[in-house]
Parts: sequence; C-alpha cells; structure tokens
Amino acid sequence: MSIFALATAPGTSGLAVIRVSGKEAFKVAKTLSKFKKIKPRVANFSSFYDHKNRIIDKGIFIFFPKPNSYTGDDVVEFHVHGSNAVIKYFLKTLSSFKNCRLAKPGEFTKTALLNKKINLLQAESLIDLINSETEIQRVQALKVMNEDTTKVYNNLRDEMIKILSDYEAVIDFSDDGVGDNVFLNNRDKLLKINDKIKEIIRKGENSEKIREGFKVSIVGPTNSGKSSLINCLANRQVSIVSNIPGTTRDLIETSILLNGKLVRFFDTAG
Repeated sequence: MSIFALATAPGTSGLAVIRVSGKEAFKVAKTLSKFKKIKPRVANFSSFYDHKNRIIDKGIFIFFPKPNSYTGDDVVEFHVHGSNAVIKYFLKTLSSFKNCRLAKPGEFTKTALLNKKINLLQAESLIDLINSETEIQRVQALKVMNEDTTKVYNNLRDEMIKILSDYEAVIDFSDDGVGDNVFLNNRDKLLKINDKIKEIIRKGENSEKIREGFKVSIVGPTNSGKSSLINCLANRQVSIVSNIPGTTRDLIETSILLNGKLVRFFDTAG
C-alpha cells in the first residue's frame, strides 16, 4: 500500500510539499503530470491534472527511486502552491488512486526505520530536531542523527558477550585449567565497560535536560513576591500580582532562553 501526506506544515503559505511513498509513487507521478518519461532526482516543472483531466495546479515534482530515498521505497514529492484549496484537492485526487491512502503521523519515518534507512536513535532525534526551540537543542539533535551511536552500543554488547563466553568456558572446562587468569584479565575489561556505561547514562541525562528544558519551581510563603519574580524573568505579565493572599492557585509556567538554554519556570501557590 502506498502512502501520501502533506510534508510541510498545514496552513496557507507560498509553497506546500506533498509526498507519496510506495510502489504506486511512480505511477502517480506519471498520471498527474502526464509525463511519458521521468528523470530521477531532477526537478520537473509540470501542470498536475486529476482523473477528469482538470488542472489542479502547476508546480515541480521530483522522483526518488528506491532504495535511494528517505523511506527506502519509491518516493515522489510534489511542490505546489500552499493554498488550502489546492492542498485539499490534491490530497483528494491522490486518495482516488488504487492502493494509495493517507499516511498516519510519522509513517514515512516508520517506513524508513523498517527499511533500515535510519536507526531508532536517529528516528527519535528527528522529532527532537523538528521540535527544537534553541540552538543547543538543534545542535544536539543533529549530533545524534549524524553519529553512529548504535555502533558504540553494539561494541559494548560484543565485549560483554566475549567476557561471558570466557566465564562459561571456565564453568564447562574448569578441570582442564581453562580458568587460569580469566577472572583477573576480565576484571579490568569489566571496569572499563562499567565506566563507559556510566558515561553514556550521564550524557543521556544531560541530553534530556537540554531536550526537555531545565525546570525551575519558584516556591515560598504567600505574598513573598513569587509572581513578581516570574514576571520580571519573563519580561511580561505571566502571573497576576496582588496583595491579596492566595491569588495564585494554579501552576503557572513560562519558558525563557538563558544563554541559549531553554529554562521553564513555574510559579506556585504560597
């Protein structure tokens, strides 16, 4: 089953990109454009037509044959005008093709994962990149996407399997003197592996703080200036300031960039 969806943000804009992935992608491109031959990875300017030969819009389409595409399947991207009417009718036309359906949220990336175009860490970092609000978040997401982090984990796994096999050999062949120096030799290796795992966990915790933002709760007695402080930090009125005790009843949140880092402040009741 081929899938399609709007690849750009919804709403009126100058440009919209509609993506089709799967076995029907090439057929869809030829039918809508009426091109007899399509060059791969080339921007083709064309008018697009529905099944009744009525023009939908004019724009550009690019064909990415498998496996050299984002999903690993045949992919076509249509670049059309970002009118809500154009987008709606274009998607309606695509849905009329046999074996074509609207993609579920994240399904293109899921297909790329299943086709081993990306790994799980890269898939997770992609949504982090899309949701990044600060430069540090952007850099961190790209770092995970471009690093072969999986290789580090696989190397640790291989080392531990090798050590485990040494210990199993000691159990099975202890009478043959196989166990000599095995525990001593592997002790240093295990300590190094332990240090590497601790370092990975530490980096993971730091990465989570950068991704989610540092959370700071402002607490104190009633009418001690908590709301005034959060308003001052935000440089706008986030919380109501009053000399009447108990004005702040709900948790009030505001996000601020401090030295490029996202910090979430919470104003609490006294």
